[in-house]
Amino acid sequence: MKEAETKHEVIERYYMNLVEENKVSAGEQLPSENEIASIFNVSRHTVRQALNYLAQEGWIYKERGKGSFFANRKNNEQKKNVAVLTTYISDYIFPRIISGIEEELRKKGYNLLLFSSNNDIEAEKLCFENIINQDISGLIVEPAQSSINNLHHESIVKLEKKGIQYIAINANCDEENSAYIIVDDEQGGYKLTNYLLGLGHRNIAAVFKADDMQGERRRKGYIKALQEYNLCFNKSIVGEYITDNQDMYIDQFVKKMLSQENPPTAIVCYNDKVALRVIDNCRKEGLEIPKDLSIVSFDDSSLAVSSDIKITTIKHPKREMGIMAAKCIIDMIEGRIDKPQYVYDAELIVRESCRRI
Repeated sequence: MKEAETKHEVIERYYMNLVEENKVSAGEQLPSENEIASIFNVSRHTVRQALNYLAQEGWIYKERGKGSFFANRKNNEQKKNVAVLTTYISDYIFPRIISGIEEELRKKGYNLLLFSSNNDIEAEKLCFENIINQDISGLIVEPAQSSINNLHHESIVKLEKKGIQYIAINANCDEENSAYIIVDDEQGGYKLTNYLLGLGHRNIAAVFKADDMQGERRRKGYIKALQEYNLCFNKSIVGEYITDNQDMYIDQFVKKMLSQENPPTAIVCYNDKVALRVIDNCRKEGLEIPKDLSIVSFDDSSLAVSSDIKITTIKHPKREMGIMAAKCIIDMIEGRIDKPQYVYDAELIVRESCRRI
């Protein structure tokens, strides 16, 4: 004997029938949540449950502040393609992130379409236009220059209109309303700085990236740790660079930092690539690591152990994050979850790049 439909299933079936019987047009607006609740004599919670299901299955789409609209089912059949848009593809930690994504997608029968913005906002906009015109059902995106670019509202609206699910990695598009997977970068900045403070360092320099959220949050953690030791934030030994001037800026910053009357005894670096460049510049000036300068960084990439100085760093989950992102986007596409939000704890990996003073 067939079980009776639940209240939200009654609503779902009603609106699906309207579409299947061609009684509504694509783009036509549904009644408001309150109106639907009144029509079916149910709670708004039940209405939301039904609308979420209909959106996940591609029967409707939602526009923030406007309501729900019937989708074009011809363009919204279940597809098995997922786009991945990252700032870089073959550089640094990205091959391992992408490898994790691809492995999980392939396991579940999904294809991967790969795009790169080269951490450029205009290039990212072009990628979005290309992705929106592709036959895809989901998008995993690492926003370019995320501290000055909360993605593109128009692009997000277009994704939602087409019923394309999306999740951000390494940065969140909108903390309250979007799906994302990140590392706790503020906690990481705090842990690295606190580690150096515990070794007796008090004059601690830092260099962060200014045009992404990771840099901003790592800087906040650095400042928080200093404040707990009643130490003032010293602008003269804190550098902030943007994507386009990274190498030149770091070279100049290190030279300026070392020329001070009382130069720092330690430095917190935005990532392992920056740390290696700092080390190279220090060696050119005749300094030894960690004898003359202790150094810590982020990401635990292969670069952290590629030189004779093995760098103390915060671990980035890389492949694990890629697998998690793929699992989440598949669950979103298939209607099992709505907007997952996951934050990895910052794990400190202690090596030999620091000394006690």
